[in-house]
Amino acid sequence: MLAELMNYHKLSLSKVEAITGLDRSTISLLRAKKYNGNRELELQAVEKLKEAGYELPAFVRLTVKPDVFVTTENVVKFQSLCDELKSTDLTSSFGIVSGRAGRGKTRTAIWYTVQNPQDAVYVLYIDGMSIPQLAREICYEVTGLRPRSFYDCLIEIEKTTRLKRKLILIDEADKMPKKYIEMLRGFNERCLCPVVLIGEETITGRLNEERRLRSRARQIINFEPLTVSDVVTFYQMAVGIDIDPSVAVLLWERAKGDFRVVVRDAYSVVRILNTNETTEVTAEVVSKL
Repeated sequence: MLAELMNYHKLSLSKVEAITGLDRSTISLLRAKKYNGNRELELQAVEKLKEAGYELPAFVRLTVKPDVFVTTENVVKFQSLCDELKSTDLTSSFGIVSGRAGRGKTRTAIWYTVQNPQDAVYVLYIDGMSIPQLAREICYEVTGLRPRSFYDCLIEIEKTTRLKRKLILIDEADKMPKKYIEMLRGFNERCLCPVVLIGEETITGRLNEERRLRSRARQIINFEPLTVSDVVTFYQMAVGIDIDPSVAVLLWERAKGDFRVVVRDAYSVVRILNTNETTEVTAEVVSKL
């Protein structure tokens, strides 16, 4: 409480000393929560500051905004690849995006599609889909139609992309059999649709097995683990609070590169802060996760 009062009102040690009568070293220990004496001393200091007019505003419960999107270095690389593929007439017009689950590939792909609704479509491959089913999903996203046959899908996509180039983002592509990727190569040749295959690391190995496919890959990017800076930015954007870099490191270490863990932990952190009517994320708070 003392630390929050001092931070909120930007009170110096000398100012607090003058108001409370405590020496600076004691105040510093109390503020850092390192004072080993009776906690009543901190409460007395807080009470004297309140009597002097230094109070915190009424506590407003924190929430986590669910729609926050952090523009990480991974996102910047993804956007650069997609922008290049959809804006230029390339002979090598496949992009590959790989990385472990939890690093934000799907969220980034959907975000990019929302930001570029006229230029890009997102298709999720579901294990067990037949080639005609996948073709119908692509056709629906590109044209709004779901023809029954593979060939009719191809015709409709070709008619649409003659008028407007479309970037096709295929998620979970690492689960597709190789012949499906060959089918996408045919789409690419016939309809001049650039394609981005998104999946876990195994997708790059599978592409390297097939020279014709590998030669079409314009660029391969890998989603790296999130950074400490990404954690700090997320809390600023999603919760509206600044967290100390040392605490951000603890949250980052818990996440092990997975943004989903950071988001999950944020909900738990907010619950703890609201219970204690505070906005300060400490190492003790992290230890309770």
